[in-house]
Amino acid sequence: MPFQPDYEVPVERLAYTMPASTPSAVGVLMLHGFMGSPYSSRPLAHFLAEQGVTVHCPLLPGHGHWPDKFHKVSHRAWLAEAAEALATLRQMCPQIFLMGHSMGNVLAASLLQTSANVRGLILLAPIYDVPDSRLNLIRYIRPFVPWLYPHKSRRLQGLVRERVLDFDPTFDFDAPNAELFLRQATRMPTSGLDEMRKMVQLGQKLWPQVNAPTLILDGGHDIAVSPGSGAAIFQQLPTRDKQHHHFPHAGHELMRPQDPAHPEVWNLVLAFIQERASLNRDSS
Repeated sequence: MPFQPDYEVPVERLAYTMPASTPSAVGVLMLHGFMGSPYSSRPLAHFLAEQGVTVHCPLLPGHGHWPDKFHKVSHRAWLAEAAEALATLRQMCPQIFLMGHSMGNVLAASLLQTSANVRGLILLAPIYDVPDSRLNLIRYIRPFVPWLYPHKSRRLQGLVRERVLDFDPTFDFDAPNAELFLRQATRMPTSGLDEMRKMVQLGQKLWPQVNAPTLILDGGHDIAVSPGSGAAIFQQLPTRDKQHHHFPHAGHELMRPQDPAHPEVWNLVLAFIQERASLNRDSS
């Protein structure tokens, strides 16, 4: 059964299925990243649906709200949800593409290991290594330090601000109670960070095994992943059918309308799908 959150999730951040505007055999499984949600990919999904491509995006366990919901959620639950979502999409579309954002790219690559007849892999802002080497130590402090408070870190303040405003664009960081709210809302379970680290390690094992056609799109102003992640993954892929497009002025959410790179990103994604799928046939 698909994941059913036992905490409140805004409707726009819930799982979605965007059916193609016209009958089509082509479907894209979209997998969001760590601390993300289906909200980020909805505009791109609308665009693809209008072009005859069905898009399905699950909500990963622990996601869709503040990061405290990650507490004690295993990365295996994210892998299981991705597999569940792929099975759902296969019931609708025989021609499958896998698309991920950030950590979601690792989930997509993992599905290639057990899924035949995947037409292609689309990687948006992929993560290759942990963005901070100190995260490699999180496994040792996890049993003793259950929570971290990133709003106090000068290095992470930009990312915290971006995430908070994405969830609530009206939030006032200068309000008298802002500090108290940020401490509670943005606290991060060390268990969640450690599970993310495990996903990154899994990805490093998987990239040299990816033989599906692959499109990589990343930005030069990405504050959530290590610089050069897209290029590093591109070099690891054994497939001959691979593309890497780097947008120097794009950020981590390069597929969203607020990023100036999004029109080119959307068109590249659509072209990649159209070149590798028979959009006018009922089956593969």
